[in-house]
Amino acid sequence: MKTKIFITVFTVFTLLISCKKGDKGDTGPIGAAGTSGINGNANVKAFYFGKDSIDASHSALVLALPATVTSNMIDSSAVLVYHKITGLWFSSPGFGLNAAYQTRVYTQVTDVYLKALNPDGTGYSGVKYVFEKLKVIVIPSSDFSGFRKKPVDFRDYSATMKYYGLSED
Repeated sequence: MKTKIFITVFTVFTLLISCKKGDKGDTGPIGAAGTSGINGNANVKAFYFGKDSIDASHSALVLALPATVTSNMIDSSAVLVYHKITGLWFSSPGFGLNAAYQTRVYTQVTDVYLKALNPDGTGYSGVKYVFEKLKVIVIPSSDFSGFRKKPVDFRDYSATMKYYGLSED
């Protein structure tokens, strides 16, 4: 009986080791390319605000962020503010349309304040300007430090939106 088992096991083993892999077939046709997705970052948040204006009697705007944004997030993130006027986006802080005013930004708890000043830094005393839209971008420090790999000019609205995969409007 042992001999029959030995012969059976030996035969199966011999058959297994003597099998060879089949020849490789031809490469199939290349499939259609898929559509490119938009790169983004789930940690970077964009908040949109509607029309508002500045003038000599109303030179500070309060942009209240939603409750999902905590003061700890603000304290440990880069906060970028942009405003759109006559179809052009301007970064804040910085000069606005035709350098007729400049803006400064500061935060308090979870509110973002945008203050308009004269170009020389004194209190704004110019004409009324209507901001078509305002946008606040909150970039956690871990994502903000990553820009060093591929520099981005955060004063350049389009470059910033493209870098983070955000809508430009």
